Parts: sequence; C-alpha cells; structure tokens
Amino acid sequence: MKSYMKKTMLASGLAAILLLTSCSGAETPENVDPLSTTYNTGGVRAAETVHVGVLESPVPIVDETIADAGEDTTGADRSAETFSSLTELQLSLMRGDVDSVKIADCTARYMAARNYEFAAATLDTATPFNVGFAMMLNNSDAELCERLSKAISDIKSDGTMKTLEEKYIDGFIEGKEPEPVEYEHYDGAETVSFAFTGDLPPMDLISADGIPSGFNTALISEIGKRLHINIKSVNIESGSRTIALLTGRAQVVFWTPVLDNVTEAMYPDGMTITEIYHTEILSEVKRRS
Repeated sequence: MKSYMKKTMLASGLAAILLLTSCSGAETPENVDPLSTTYNTGGVRAAETVHVGVLESPVPIVDETIADAGEDTTGADRSAETFSSLTELQLSLMRGDVDSVKIADCTARYMAARNYEFAAATLDTATPFNVGFAMMLNNSDAELCERLSKAISDIKSDGTMKTLEEKYIDGFIEGKEPEPVEYEHYDGAETVSFAFTGDLPPMDLISADGIPSGFNTALISEIGKRLHINIKSVNIESGSRTIALLTGRAQVVFWTPVLDNVTEAMYPDGMTITEIYHTEILSEVKRRS
C-alpha cells in the first residue's frame, strides 16, 4: 500500500495560525503543536489528517491524482491509501481507518444503496472530475487492441453503448443484481480471455456464486458478436491485473482508469490500452454522521 502526505513547513504553519488569529479574532488554543495542528477560518481546530482510500490501479499517478481531487475547506493535511479490493476498502471505511473513499460515481451510489451507513456525493469541484475507463492488454496483442477499440467506437456511435449503460449501470444501482450475460459461441473462432475483478460494481461485478455479471459482461458480449470471437471469463484480484496480463492468465483486463493528464507512456511497460469505453464522474463515499 502507498501513502502520499502533504508536508507542512514550520514557518508557514506558524504564519498561517497568526494570520487566522488576527483576521478572525479567534484565539489559538494553548499547548498545541503547530506542526501537527491546523485551523479553519473560524479558529477552530481541524482534523490533523484526512485519510482517503482509493482502489489500486495499474498506474500509481492515477491513484495519487484521484486521492488529491476535490476541495478541502478544513485546512487539514491529507493522506491516501490504496486498497487491492473493494471489500478491504469498505471494511476500512466502516472501521474508521479511512475517512472517505474516492471512486467512480456509479460504484459510490451502488455502495450507498446497499449500505445505509454510507453516503455518496460527487466531489466539490469547479468542474466535474471525470475518470475514463479503458481495457489494458500486452503490446504483443496490439492488433487485438485496435480491433477492440474499433468495436468500442462503433458501439458508441450507433447508440448501443448508451443503451447498455442505462440498463446495466443505472438500472442496477438501487435495484436487484444483474443476471450474468451469456456469450455467443462460434465454432473454430478465436477465443479471447477477459479478466474480471468484481471491484467496480455495477460496471465490474461478480455474483455470489462467482460468475461475472454487470455492465462489462454485457459490453464484451456485444463486442464478441461484432468481432465474431469467443469470450472466456477469468476472475482475478484487482491488484493482479498487470500480472494477469504478463503471465498470460488473461489477454484483456477491465477498468483501467484514464485521466487527461496521464499518457499511455505512464502505464506499465509493455502494456497498451484501448479507447475509453465508459466515463464516470468521481465521487466520494463517507460514513453517515
């Protein structure tokens, strides 16, 4: 797991406290360490550190950017911790080990709909913080990557993607769990293995009996029909997506986050990504007070 901490210099900390005191008229509490304590504009002591949890992605800079997104009005420092599974992340939030979770809006709403103790809201930013999701493959499968990107583009342009999103994302956030989607079989055709984690529902969801379901299964079923390929589903852990590709356990892995400030060169060596197939606003999940 990785942590990213903002460092506060002694001089700036003291100056900030003096400024707040002089502007607001509030007195700074006595016997406090200015290095570890921050104050809001009312002179009230803010949380020393806000702990943020994010799901681990194949690109550390993506995790850092997501964790640092949003406005912070408390003046508190911020630390970020990455988790290899959604289960671990939710347990950490329930225990209070992290103060909030930053994740795709559909998953944030899914979490809140299924656990009353969770509340979800989009980030307080001047403009929406969008996260794109693509598929990742080995460079050795560059030709397959191009075919997948072409199919994704076609599915978007003819309106099929919107239909799938409405049914398998919006339609299952507060309702029952989606049924697994069956794949067409083509005798003698190429078989492509797709890896599922179950850690980004309802996009990437694995049912209680271990069968992948949700939006991603519906999407690759449609891709399979258009490319005339057979689909093989493989269940893996989120943190092992890159390893799954390197070892040949899977040819394609889902929900690789794509941000505007992240280029393909920043992704793991020897990897390539498809066109973005779905975009979500970044949201935050907290425990209800």
